[in-house]
Amino acid sequence: MKKLVLLASLFIVFGLAACDNETTIQETTTTYSFDQASAIKVYTRDTTSGTREAFFKGIDFDDAVEDNAELVSGYLEVDGNGSMISSISGDEYGIGYVSLSSLDDSGLTGLNFEGVEATIDNVLNNTYGLKRPFMYMTRIDWTGMETEEAIVEAFLAFMFTVEGKAIIADKGGIIESSSTDVSWDDIKANYSVCDLDNSEITIRFGGSTSVEKVAKGLSEAFSVKCGNFIADHNHTGSGDAYKRVQGTEADGANKLHIGFASRDFKDSEPGATDTFGQICWDAVVVVVNPVNNSLINITAEQIKKIYAGDVTTWNEISA
Repeated sequence: MKKLVLLASLFIVFGLAACDNETTIQETTTTYSFDQASAIKVYTRDTTSGTREAFFKGIDFDDAVEDNAELVSGYLEVDGNGSMISSISGDEYGIGYVSLSSLDDSGLTGLNFEGVEATIDNVLNNTYGLKRPFMYMTRIDWTGMETEEAIVEAFLAFMFTVEGKAIIADKGGIIESSSTDVSWDDIKANYSVCDLDNSEITIRFGGSTSVEKVAKGLSEAFSVKCGNFIADHNHTGSGDAYKRVQGTEADGANKLHIGFASRDFKDSEPGATDTFGQICWDAVVVVVNPVNNSLINITAEQIKKIYAGDVTTWNEISA
């Protein structure tokens, strides 16, 4: 009888312990739910950004390209793709936009635009609407920089070779290849500067942060093919591309030999003939925090209303 009482007591103790453990588990396990009634936090780029220009033009909000007064009250401005990514990553109710080339490693959720996914194929077949060109511009005045001029000329030729296009694509640029594309070996004899020791020559690259990955990939690969020149990158935005190669800062401390823009050059940035051109295409993607499960697609009308302040909470947008 004592054994039966002891066993019964043990079953009761273990049963209570099991119940306590179950209660503890239930109390500490929570299911996160995105609050669709919360206010949308709007993030944008500065008014010189090529990403911003492509975004606002793509949603038919041209007035906001260079005028923050058109935007919703309380918007937040960031200075590059990296800043946009970190901002939206830290704000579950935030919305913004980044270059497609920056999306894969961002951890953010990219939204379809007008029902079309942002992919390379959809950019090239022109079904994805939020696209923009990656552009380059070089100096006019090369006085005292003749070797640098020759290296930049060779760099531009390399950029459109089989090898160059492969690097552009690998770094997120969207470019079409052709069976008629030449290799660097086919044309390198035209650029005797690359036979020299250029290890003490610095080529200064800058401009758009969106083009930075492409520019760095190209310069790294080309340096070893052209005398091991030093590639110095200082990417501070598309607005500095013209300014530092042909504009007001072309002869200053921040001068560049070649600048990049993630948009077309403006009428106020009149590059000299044969000093600029397009590298490839890129797409702009509307992004939200990964916990935001309220929608997977957004229309131009919806995003325009968000940025104009006509839609201010997530539950005003249908999934």
